[in-house]
Amino acid sequence: MGSLEFAVGVLGVPLIVVMGHEGCGAVSAAMSVVTKGERFPGNIGKMVEPIIPAVLEAARSGDTTVEGAVRQNVAHAVRELREDSAPSLIEAQASGKLLIVGAYYELGTGEVHFFETGEGDG
Repeated sequence: MGSLEFAVGVLGVPLIVVMGHEGCGAVSAAMSVVTKGERFPGNIGKMVEPIIPAVLEAARSGDTTVEGAVRQNVAHAVRELREDSAPSLIEAQASGKLLIVGAYYELGTGEVHFFETGEGDG
């Protein structure tokens, strides 16, 4: 978070892109926790734990794919940055100096699909 605050407040960065990617191992691990009750030790478990709500949310919406959970995880991170982050990021957004968007990267093709752009797309 400190790096983002520095980038926006000191360097004047106008755009933050939260990008998930195809075949994400961390999201796959979180899905294993939810669907198979798997447990991961140490820092792996700490990394996976915050992703579990996105996996559950994707499943509630009927999407049980890794891609769906990745997209939901990105959307969750975007919402947090937009609504519940450092005051400097909230202020920069309110003044129109900062845009925070989500994206999904397809490793196989190199394509990036933007969503959660704040333009009414959810």
